[in-house]
Amino acid sequence: MDYDHEIKSLAAETLALQAILIGITDRLVKSSPEMRSVIASGFDDAANYVEHIALKYTSAAPEHTAKALQIVEGLRATALGKPDKPTHVV
Repeated sequence: MDYDHEIKSLAAETLALQAILIGITDRLVKSSPEMRSVIASGFDDAANYVEHIALKYTSAAPEHTAKALQIVEGLRATALGKPDKPTHVV
């Protein structure tokens, strides 16, 4: 198995999914400003889910869940702008 190829493929897939998420949330916010709070709540839900998984499955590596929270918060900042008070700080 070509692990290098698999890693690059997964990285490309992750980047594509992040780009899609950012593009969709950006268009939703621009088309309807009241969607901003709905989308922000969705990011809150995602961060809460990651935290829940970290607590429920103690076998989850702390560095993986910390990285997952960083990614959620990075996507939130990209999609909605940097908040004055981050909801989930890693």
